[in-house]
Amino acid sequence: MSLSLPAPRRTPADGGARPVLAPLLERAVAGLLGAYVFVQWFGPPVLAAGPSWALWPSLADLLLWGALGLGLFYRRSPAPEHRAVWRALLLVGGLCLLSFGLLLALRDGHFGVAVPFGLFQLYKLAQTLAAFWLVSRLPLAGSASLGLRRRWGQLALLSFWLMVVGVVWTTVSSWLPDTLGQVLPRGQGVAGPWEGFYRHYELGLGTIGYNHGHVAAMVLLGGALALLLRPGRWTPWVLGGILVASFLSGSRAGFAGAALFVLLQGFRTPVLATLALTVLAAGAVAASPWLGAELDGLIARQSTLLEATDAGNLAGRTDIWAAYLASLRDEPLRLLIGSGFGSGMGNIGAYAHLLPLQVLYETGLAGLAILGLLFGLLFARLRQAGTHAAGVATHLLAALWLTALTTDTFYPNSAFGSFLPLLALTLALALARSPRPFPS
Repeated sequence: MSLSLPAPRRTPADGGARPVLAPLLERAVAGLLGAYVFVQWFGPPVLAAGPSWALWPSLADLLLWGALGLGLFYRRSPAPEHRAVWRALLLVGGLCLLSFGLLLALRDGHFGVAVPFGLFQLYKLAQTLAAFWLVSRLPLAGSASLGLRRRWGQLALLSFWLMVVGVVWTTVSSWLPDTLGQVLPRGQGVAGPWEGFYRHYELGLGTIGYNHGHVAAMVLLGGALALLLRPGRWTPWVLGGILVASFLSGSRAGFAGAALFVLLQGFRTPVLATLALTVLAAGAVAASPWLGAELDGLIARQSTLLEATDAGNLAGRTDIWAAYLASLRDEPLRLLIGSGFGSGMGNIGAYAHLLPLQVLYETGLAGLAILGLLFGLLFARLRQAGTHAAGVATHLLAALWLTALTTDTFYPNSAFGSFLPLLALTLALALARSPRPFPS
């Protein structure tokens, strides 16, 4: 009589036995996140579900929540290269929740307005944390991930070009927003700013969103994600597409950020960058007869970047900044702890359009210090990674910080749609160990 020992169970790197369905769930999450990357070119809501237009889900929202639902059913810890940033993001999320509690305790005069904005900001922050967490748990470092990265790269590249085509199309024709308007709920106040997307036609919005700054930021982020995943021969065309679409979007801060990104990338690939700018200049000359007055207006608007210190070119931002600063001056204690998450829109009536000031007002010096530490950690970890993807992400963050001087680029406001979750996904990819060397 002999005893037969059971075969040892395989255990994952984090030490716990993985259930049989875990690999299937993992692949399903990767598939949903790939679809999430692709649908970024289409930002309008697809369901009028929820208490407010700001919560109406887009395709990206539905895919992200679906991926999160499946991701909760299997156990895998974030990869080692993600853990420090993940803990920092959790800290930020916890402090924002405490700041919302401060809003409830202070109960300022416009409390009824501030609470919905604070709740929305927490909702968008939850999406941002979910996107980073999901990507950080995917197997991205091994050679088996090459297929996943290739597929995501193809989807990111296609999504980026659809963004560019949409921005160009809506610069010369109102057909796209007019058509999309037929599927959005009509009626004053029902669809919020989305009504203006089709009722008051504006140039260069594409099918991304109703805010010019958001459109430019998404074009830059989409192009950077494509370069991060698909380096090589597409580089000059993507750089040119970023410049064209950000210029046509009408966002001056967005165009400045795009120009900085292209410049930084150009230092790494000078030949390709020169080719991109040459093709771009030739295309602009060739297209000028068809753009006519629209081009003249865009040139006049974007040329005000050369006079950035002129208050007349800041679209009322100086008045908003003065109101924020006056409120902080009148109650110095709030300089330390802030007025609560969501209080900016409630008390002042507008976002600060200056990221450090927005953070200072709502979360105080404590929140501003945490924000600085978070981005310091991000830059340090990207530098430590030393990969092609990390280099692209570093240039992306530098360019986005330039835009943050006149807008709330990294703040979870309603105008910026799925920008923050997509940025979290991009950074998680950039921090992952590369399965093979990328071309410089």
